[in-house]
Amino acid sequence: MSDNSHLRYEPEERPPHALAAGMGAQIVVMILTGIMITPLVVSRTAGLDGPTTSWLVFGALIAAGLSTWLQVSRIGIIGSGYVMFVGSNAAFISVAVAAIQSGGPALLATLVAVSALATFLFTAKLPALRRILTPAVGGTVLMLMALSVAPIAWGMMKRVPAPFEGSVAVPMVVLATTVLIVAISLFATGALRLWAPLLGVLGGSAVAGATGMIDLAPIAAAPWVGLPSGSWPGMALDFAPEFWMLLPAFVLITLVGGIETYADSVSVQRTSRRQAQPIDFKGVQGAINADGLGSFIAGVLGTVPNTVYSSSVAVVELTGVASRRVGWWGGLFLILLAFCPKISAVVAAMPGPVAGAFIMMIIVLLFGHGIRLVNEDGLGFETGLAVCLGFWVGFGFQENALFNEMLPAWAKLFLSNSTTAGGLTAILLMSVLSLARRSRDKLTVPLEIGSIGQVRTLIQGFTSRLGWDNRAEDRLMLAAEEAMLFLLEAQVGEGRRARGNQLLVRLRRVGDDAELEYISAPAGSNAEAAMTSVAAVGEANPEVDLSLRLLRAMSKEVKHLQYHGIDYLLVRVDSTG
Repeated sequence: MSDNSHLRYEPEERPPHALAAGMGAQIVVMILTGIMITPLVVSRTAGLDGPTTSWLVFGALIAAGLSTWLQVSRIGIIGSGYVMFVGSNAAFISVAVAAIQSGGPALLATLVAVSALATFLFTAKLPALRRILTPAVGGTVLMLMALSVAPIAWGMMKRVPAPFEGSVAVPMVVLATTVLIVAISLFATGALRLWAPLLGVLGGSAVAGATGMIDLAPIAAAPWVGLPSGSWPGMALDFAPEFWMLLPAFVLITLVGGIETYADSVSVQRTSRRQAQPIDFKGVQGAINADGLGSFIAGVLGTVPNTVYSSSVAVVELTGVASRRVGWWGGLFLILLAFCPKISAVVAAMPGPVAGAFIMMIIVLLFGHGIRLVNEDGLGFETGLAVCLGFWVGFGFQENALFNEMLPAWAKLFLSNSTTAGGLTAILLMSVLSLARRSRDKLTVPLEIGSIGQVRTLIQGFTSRLGWDNRAEDRLMLAAEEAMLFLLEAQVGEGRRARGNQLLVRLRRVGDDAELEYISAPAGSNAEAAMTSVAAVGEANPEVDLSLRLLRAMSKEVKHLQYHGIDYLLVRVDSTG
């Protein structure tokens, strides 16, 4: 981890309100297009009228502002405590359209709200699920989502007023929007690159306006301040068959959104501190929970779900301003913009070719992000098989190529969505792999000094079976003892009684290394932070924290993952020394 000495303001620090408000306004303008276009595309594709569309956009802005506030906060298990802006999630476009076509906006609202609750189950079981809902699985689902949204984007490109059907002006507008976004993304540097989507939309709209494709009358008639012309659609609480058929797809995309937020939260923590610190996984859980609560709010409001926008991380890196005050101002601006029908009218007047080209670029980025997630931890044979089979099963069902006609009616709707079919296939295979890889070398002991003997016996059996020499066994033994002593001292140091606490010990082989895993009740201190602190002291005081120095010397890697209610201390030791 590297230091961020250029950082001007950390999250807790308070820049002048003028600076924070200016930064917040700049980010809002940057992400506003994405927030408003997603509900617009969903509404147009599903065939909704103007007033209903205005409500979807209104709800999306309110939900985005409130969700940004939730992320900036840190209330119990909710919130990351960092600047993370939130907006509409384009990954839900295809399933949102299916929901509206099956049961109207009320069904969409119910599905969004109910599926958002899965986020809290996900974070509660996050430590246990980390070997099943891996980045590779999330990447597979992301790529499938991009495939399912692509036909909608292509159809939107051709959605034009009757006089322009078949006109060469339509592909010209698509080309202008796409070329601008691609050119700025590839060749611009620094902050300008972040403006590529907005500049592309403005350029494409200018070309469309020059051809007469834009009707300016609704924009002129819309007031600057007011409420949307539509009304709240309500919620479908009868839980009809359509709800149950679409719910798995909504839940899967919600969980993948949780994986993305996990990555964004880790990134923003790394960029928001001047001095390198271990990742605060309680904050990561809080970020995912805030995402879920924000999407629940979006569902109650009757609009599309939310997600954290990764541009938040890039803005912090570029400006050096990570103060929460920026997020508070930005959230306020998003909420205020919801009460500006003029802004909604501008977005509603956007030609289909511009909106379609914008969404196409979003799904291109989604697909690319999915590829990166798949390769994040390396793609071995077993994981590769699970990922690739899941992808092609999902694609096959979406294209009605895998005997869809032989399925019962409920299964046809359930599996015709590539995200559901492919995602469940990948998760099932990863679950089987996780069971096959489950460690045989494990035991549960009381967290007390007398249990070290049982841990030694476990290690001796493990190293004997692998054929390790005495020196390698001694290194692993010493690392295990020092790690256990750290957990004991951390609990005593926090004024807790270690008696009665249990410690789950697991050993598994990872290449030429051994990975020792201690699972315990929360410890007050973080081993990674403590080891970094000891290293900073230097050799002038060798008597300081000898236990941590030994652990650092004997281990190849130490990770201390502290979640709400449970700690995972992972120690990796090299057999070759």
